[in-house]
Amino acid sequence: MMISFSSNPSNFVRKTELKRHLLVAALSAYLYLAGPRSLQAEDHISGKWQDYQEDDGRVRVLSKYLSVEKRLNESLGLRLHAVHDAISGATPTGSSGDSGDEVIMAEITDVRDAGVIDIDWTNGIHKTSFQYAHSKETDFLSKGYAIYNTSEFSKRNTGLSYGVSYVDDEINPSFFTRTENRRSFDAYVGINQIIDANTVASLNLSYGTFEGFLSDPYKVIKKDVLFTSEIIPDLTFTLPLIFAENRPTERVRRIAFGNVKRFFPELRGSLDVDYRFFDDNWGVESHTFDIEWYQRIGERIIVRPSYRIYQQNGSDFYFRDLTGTNIDPDVATPQAGPFYSADYRLAKLHTETYGLKVVYKMNDVIEFDLSWERYDMSGEDLNTPNEVFPDADVLTIGGLWWF
Repeated sequence: MMISFSSNPSNFVRKTELKRHLLVAALSAYLYLAGPRSLQAEDHISGKWQDYQEDDGRVRVLSKYLSVEKRLNESLGLRLHAVHDAISGATPTGSSGDSGDEVIMAEITDVRDAGVIDIDWTNGIHKTSFQYAHSKETDFLSKGYAIYNTSEFSKRNTGLSYGVSYVDDEINPSFFTRTENRRSFDAYVGINQIIDANTVASLNLSYGTFEGFLSDPYKVIKKDVLFTSEIIPDLTFTLPLIFAENRPTERVRRIAFGNVKRFFPELRGSLDVDYRFFDDNWGVESHTFDIEWYQRIGERIIVRPSYRIYQQNGSDFYFRDLTGTNIDPDVATPQAGPFYSADYRLAKLHTETYGLKVVYKMNDVIEFDLSWERYDMSGEDLNTPNEVFPDADVLTIGGLWWF
């Protein structure tokens, strides 16, 4: 369904095609998650094909990944990562329709090409990595830079890692009169400890700031506005109007992440448990618990069932719509306040993800993997219709060649 933006009744058409902004924080997340490794990289090429499909014909994303890791010499290593995404389907705009309960959808299409270059330099017990990331869509350009270091102590049983990243984004939809900018800075510190021959634990803390244009230019919000007739005295009527959302120009986030890996020789399997705590100055707080079991079957097959649960409270400025509030978007100052958004990703919500992955080692240098995940999301604010929150299946096929 096509909709248009409005900031007042006489300016009801600003755009005739709506799409969801793709993976705004993907690069900064990669710079953090693709961080320190205590082991030296081994030469290999890997590729993946992934199909993300939301239920009821909503968003579908087809992704292709390619990764190359090469040890250039004893001190230098190179990692190259590339991804191509094609997105299509329908996504909620944020508008609740005339009834207040209707979920308004918009057709979207886009393509994203992104890549990361990572150079490692090893000097004794220290390894320093430099990263550059680049991502481009039709209306979005992102450049990211990162540097991190890992040092190993206590006969290499303890690893200390720390690093920083900086991401510079340009947002330029066709209906913007000028390009908007967003910048983010992240710093983290982590420790990795070998507990015994079969157990490894790690803890990471990160702090990040975002500033600039943080609103989603394709998300809107509705308000029923009361008007008085200029022709017929005492006649009043209500019009449902839609407005562009308005978010703060600064966001500060804090993340704590813990992981324990335990190998059970008698079972030929290992347990991998994660916990992640997130909070920010937008009022969002979340908890993620993730558990995976790796089971070896014979000499060539590994099976990995997994389960993840995620709980998030709503942002301070999330509203299903503005009807009944004192907020007047016509007099609101863009990016200054008051703030409001109907983006379901800022609502109070709960997700569960469960899946199964199978890895087949054809020989010592070639392996293949196949995985399926089911993603279920539900709202918990007792106000937002559950139809807004997507459920999805994710199918991934991959291969790896060591050389």
